[in-house]
Amino acid sequence: CAFIMACFVGDEASGGGTLARLAKHTAEKTQADCVTLYSLVESFVKPWTRGLGSSIALLMNSKRPLKAQVMVSHAWGEDVIEAMVALVGKALSMGIPLDTAVWFCAFAQYQPGDEPGDCGPGVAEQLRLDPFRRVIDSRPLYGMIVLHTSRAELYGRLWCVYEVNEALEAGVESHAALSMNYMVDYYVDRAGGSHSSDDMCHVETEKATCRDQRDRDMIRGIVTRTQGFAKLDATIGRFRHDALDGMRAAASEFFRWARRVGGDAGADEQRMVRALRDKTRTAGIYVGLHCLLTVSEASGSSTAGYRLRILRLAMETISPLAQLRHRDGSHPPGFDSAKASTLELDRLLRAEADEDFEPISHYLRDLTTFQLPVGYLEMSMGGARTGMLAAISL
Repeated sequence: CAFIMACFVGDEASGGGTLARLAKHTAEKTQADCVTLYSLVESFVKPWTRGLGSSIALLMNSKRPLKAQVMVSHAWGEDVIEAMVALVGKALSMGIPLDTAVWFCAFAQYQPGDEPGDCGPGVAEQLRLDPFRRVIDSRPLYGMIVLHTSRAELYGRLWCVYEVNEALEAGVESHAALSMNYMVDYYVDRAGGSHSSDDMCHVETEKATCRDQRDRDMIRGIVTRTQGFAKLDATIGRFRHDALDGMRAAASEFFRWARRVGGDAGADEQRMVRALRDKTRTAGIYVGLHCLLTVSEASGSSTAGYRLRILRLAMETISPLAQLRHRDGSHPPGFDSAKASTLELDRLLRAEADEDFEPISHYLRDLTTFQLPVGYLEMSMGGARTGMLAAISL
């Protein structure tokens, strides 16, 4: 989270907003309104690590390398902010601390190693060490979180098929994290009659691809000898159905609440789930900025100007977060009322109007002092710990 938000805030020379400008540039060129992991790696990961031979993760933890406590399986074609929000929401709903060591391949492996003149190691050299299997075999404390987002089919990537196959073989528990955008797509497709839940949950792992023919042959051979593609398809289908059913149940409760407090029995489900998606994304950005502020201050790399840019971005999230609170003070079902932070929210709204950054500076450093964003993120995954999506296993 800290690294992704660092890309968003930018450095002193750029004046901030680097990732935001990349998103705008991408939208203008491709009509896509997001930055994928491919773009993030090319524009940020490679320039920041080029010629050093160390990944982002190792550079951030160079004095004390960490053992991964959770592995993330994901597609590189995803919207990086959408993926970050889904991951943070899932972690919070499961009670996983935000300082937990995460294996996220784009940041855990050295990316520029195949460029001419680079010191390496290259991709092939790193893959010969079988890092994915090594992480799974290390039995990470919180298992594997599988990100399902709206921009890319997770199991169109053969390495994701390999990861889920190895997790099944090793008996490592896997947890589905469906982004709110994924849910929006479900309701849009359902309303249009274009896709059923069976269509959304269907997968054909045998059609998955990867860049290198040797990797493709290796993975297909392993899957064929172990779980087999047909069994993987059936297992993943059940996995997705269970996760989707849980989110639908949570969304249905939200719709009933929104119609009751809004007095509009015919309110549009698509509109309501989009509103919930937008607030969830805002809450995720707030928590991401918390991670960036605490990491940058702990490392001694934060200047007064940099901190102010972080605080300004955090302040911009407050009014949108307040909009999900109904005028009668009630919050949506699945929201932990203990995290309502009513007094703190009112103080932040006043501070926003006065451009007073002292309150946000205090609250952003410690999420326990202003828990509203955490509550929304937990709600997006069905609730904290005991929520419907807290632990759906493969």
